[in-house]
Formats: sequence, structure tokens, C-alpha cells
Amino acid sequence: MRRLLTAVTGAGLCAFAFVFAAHAETRTSSSGANDVWYKFGGERSAKSTTRTRAASRRTGARRDTRRQAARSTRTTRARSASFLRRGAASASRTCLTPAARALLGRIEAKFGRMQVISTCRPGARIAGTGRVSRHASGNAVDFKASGKKAQVVRWLIANHRSGGVMTYAGMSHIHVDIGPRFVALNHGGRRSARRRVASR
Repeated sequence: MRRLLTAVTGAGLCAFAFVFAAHAETRTSSSGANDVWYKFGGERSAKSTTRTRAASRRTGARRDTRRQAARSTRTTRARSASFLRRGAASASRTCLTPAARALLGRIEAKFGRMQVISTCRPGARIAGTGRVSRHASGNAVDFKASGKKAQVVRWLIANHRSGGVMTYAGMSHIHVDIGPRFVALNHGGRRSARRRVASR
């Protein structure tokens, strides 16, 4: 009886293997590799590396994206560092100290919006003196007042007592800063008027 059962089981397994092999197809993929496809109920299930290859391509694409993002970040940081090393001019208001922002706010509350042309310049020095500029610490603003320049200068001379006011020969902008009080009009010109000129 035991021998009979063993023989029947073996015959069944051989028959299953034969049917399974008869339904198998061998296909050549685009990459040249042979992929074995099995038919079950009219549907084909690929026992191949297709899904693995697709996953690998997706992983490679994500890796490339991360590398590009890293390169972009390094480039941005390098440019920022270069900007700081050169002491490049900035017209940003956010880098100003609270006192300098408050001064600019008072001016604009009185005369309207000003065209800010220079605020923070890291490492900036005063030309011809070598002294550190107030722009280096975010305590100075250069701005244009259009047709109101004379009015703004007069108002600053009368009302700004916690820093300097300066205009330059041949230039249309006004310099104001926080620090020792001074007034220097037409700076650099033949008829420059100075009162207690201090570091800018």
C-alpha cells in the first residue's frame, strides 16, 4: 500500500512538472536577456528582471536628483561666501539693525517710500581712511529721495540726532547712519560743509 501511494504521488508530480514546462515560453527582452513567462488562466506573469530594472532606474533617477540638489546647495553657499568676502553691496532692509530700520521708517513716514540703494556691506571700509564703515554692521542706509532730497536733508539735520547725515558731490543719494552725530554736505566737493564729521 505504501509503495502504491509513493508511486501515485511521484506520477502526479511528474505530470504537474510536464504540464508546467509545456506552458512556459522563453522570450528575449530588449536587453538581450532571456525572460521566462508562465501562462496561468490566460494571464502572463513575468518571472524576469523587468521590475528590478525599473526599480533600479527609479533609484538612479532619485540619486541623480539628490546629487543635483547637493550641487545646487554647494553653489549657493559658495556664492554667499563670495558675496560676504567681497563686501558686496546689499539693498536689503532686513539686514539692518533695529535702530537703522526705525530711522528709515521715520523718514518714509514723513516723506513716503524711498529708493534704498545700499544697506549692509560686510567688511566695508571708508574710502581713503581704512576705518570700518557703518554699513559693515548694518547701521547705515544710502537712499534716493527723488525731488525731495533737499527737504529730507533739512529734516534729518533738524531731527536725526543719533547718527550721521551725508550727501556726496555729484551723487543724488543721501547717507544716514546710527552712531556719533555729524553732518557732511556735498562731501568730496569744493564747497563741502562739514560739522563734526565722524566715521560713516
